[in-house]
Amino acid sequence: MDWTILGQPRPRSVHLTPTARARLSHLAELRDVSSPAEAARASAEFSGEPGFAADLLAVRPWLSPATPKREVLGALLDSEWTGFLALLGEYGPWVYVSTVRDLQTLSARYGELITAASGADEEAVWNASQGTVFPSLLARLEATDYRRPGQGGGDLAALEAAFWAEAAAQARGRYEGRRRNR
Repeated sequence: MDWTILGQPRPRSVHLTPTARARLSHLAELRDVSSPAEAARASAEFSGEPGFAADLLAVRPWLSPATPKREVLGALLDSEWTGFLALLGEYGPWVYVSTVRDLQTLSARYGELITAASGADEEAVWNASQGTVFPSLLARLEATDYRRPGQGGGDLAALEAAFWAEAAAQARGRYEGRRRNR
């Protein structure tokens, strides 16, 4: 299995401590984006992070995928209004949500994916990683030694699709609400 095809040049090169393993789905970053100045500051700080722009743009077809990384949060603020920028786990996705409840929902979906993937074998993770139309969260996790095969499993492709579907539904709802209120 050639993980470089999925953007993972060094699979399992990060050895997780038990504490780090337990935090895989915990918030690694959280910012309140309530003004254009805050959007600009957060963009300047995080635009170089892996997955930042790709994750945020993946579920927003109304924004150009060519939007410069430093302009992504400004575009989100303009199209969806204020919200929270969060990184779900050190190796997880970047999300932009309007409420803590939305953040909890996405965090729970991501946690379900990690739990299932951690019990799967490499072939199952590889196969599920190839089927996603969005940036593969499973391929990102492969940077670590998070998997402990035999402790579970599940339909990984469906779990990852459910995460992205929820993120897209939340973004679409905010976008449509913002358009109605203009």
